[in-house]
Amino acid sequence: MKTVQVAVLAIVPWVAIAVAAQAPAPRPAPALAIRNVTIVPVTGGPSLPASTVIVRGDRIAAIGPVSAVAIPSGARIVDGTGKFLLPGLIDMHVHLSKNRGSAMGLFVANGVTTVRDMGGDYEELVRWRRDVMAGRRTGPRILMAGPILESVANIERMRKDPASERVEPFEKMRVGVGTPDEARAAVAKLAALEIDFLKVRTVQDRQTYLALNEAANAHGLALIGHPPAMPAQFILEAGQDGVEHGFGRAFDKETREERLAVWRRYAAAGVPVTPTLITTEALLAPLDRLRAIVDDDAGAVEPRRRYLSRFLILDWREQLLEQSPEGQQRQRAGLEPRTREYREIHETGMDLLAGTDAGVLNVYPGSSLHDELALLVKHVGMTPAEAIDRATRRSARALRLADSVGTLERGKIADLLLLDADPLGDIANTRRIAGVVLRGQFFDRAGLEKITAQVRSSPDIRADDWGRTRR
Repeated sequence: MKTVQVAVLAIVPWVAIAVAAQAPAPRPAPALAIRNVTIVPVTGGPSLPASTVIVRGDRIAAIGPVSAVAIPSGARIVDGTGKFLLPGLIDMHVHLSKNRGSAMGLFVANGVTTVRDMGGDYEELVRWRRDVMAGRRTGPRILMAGPILESVANIERMRKDPASERVEPFEKMRVGVGTPDEARAAVAKLAALEIDFLKVRTVQDRQTYLALNEAANAHGLALIGHPPAMPAQFILEAGQDGVEHGFGRAFDKETREERLAVWRRYAAAGVPVTPTLITTEALLAPLDRLRAIVDDDAGAVEPRRRYLSRFLILDWREQLLEQSPEGQQRQRAGLEPRTREYREIHETGMDLLAGTDAGVLNVYPGSSLHDELALLVKHVGMTPAEAIDRATRRSARALRLADSVGTLERGKIADLLLLDADPLGDIANTRRIAGVVLRGQFFDRAGLEKITAQVRSSPDIRADDWGRTRR
């Protein structure tokens, strides 16, 4: 498997450094103390009641029993009595460009402090990430692939549609790859950008797919994405580093032991799957309800609808045209084989990670990750603790961020989620958010409501700022 290469952001000009050196040093923000809270472990073991967590700057400075942790003078104190604290959540599959910039506040308001962007408009994604890092925009940490690698055949199919009939500006977020030489050239070009991994969606043929994997390996970049219509064992041997949405075929010809043997090989190689169960659940809603949601700007049918960008609604309208009773019936017929696949994958110890594919019709930025956790419990048979582990520690490990996020430990970045009820007793309690700590900054309920109000008033809610035909 490949070691992920994280590109270095642009160096700040020396003039800016000189000016900053002459300015008075800003006064450090007061420490934050969350006192008498129950810490929810994500590694197994019992919860830790009557605990105190101290945050200085963007880091956890101390953590332990109330009796053993002194609260610094002048600290902001948050009473954690009756509340539960866990790491900020990680959504492993989002499309920020489709959701637009305003949606980043929705992730934070729902306790999602890190996202893995699985393909979008590179230029704006870099800009948004820099804005988040600099504190100019409230948003989650962003790891990104940049543009999506597609087969030339799929790009040509998209080009056949008139601009007036396709909302997505696919030229900004997809790169056509038709031969092994084109694969090597495309990977080399992308490797020079500020990306964290490569996303593959469709492949032209077997040799081009192998060339993509070889080139990604040569540049030290993970290749993650949809599996091609090839045997699962071949995909593993080719070197793909992560599989999105499952394997796309029913494993009905194999015996249970043969299937488990394949998943054990994936587990041994450390290759995870992000099933995005919520996408199927969302698209199987009654068609009348889906139409009502898309048409309801006021959010009377679905309150989350009113926080969505104009572009996303236009894109959803296009996606709705692709839905049919026959298509939904085919999806329902595939539910049991697919959930069996995920249960068996979980049984072997292969990682199933939590992601939503935010951008898909009826999937909502931020809040749908809680839906995904509930589905991991309901359909895969995970305990609430196991589901939370997939959206925290294990996802951080897959992102090569385990040394800084994903667990509550001294010295790690203070991305925290404070809940009003115990999520280990009921996974639905991850929705009962009392506060969020984002890189050391605490947002109570009032602060989170302010964020969502800002989302509601964002310009991209009122007007499409990205589509091929602005409407």
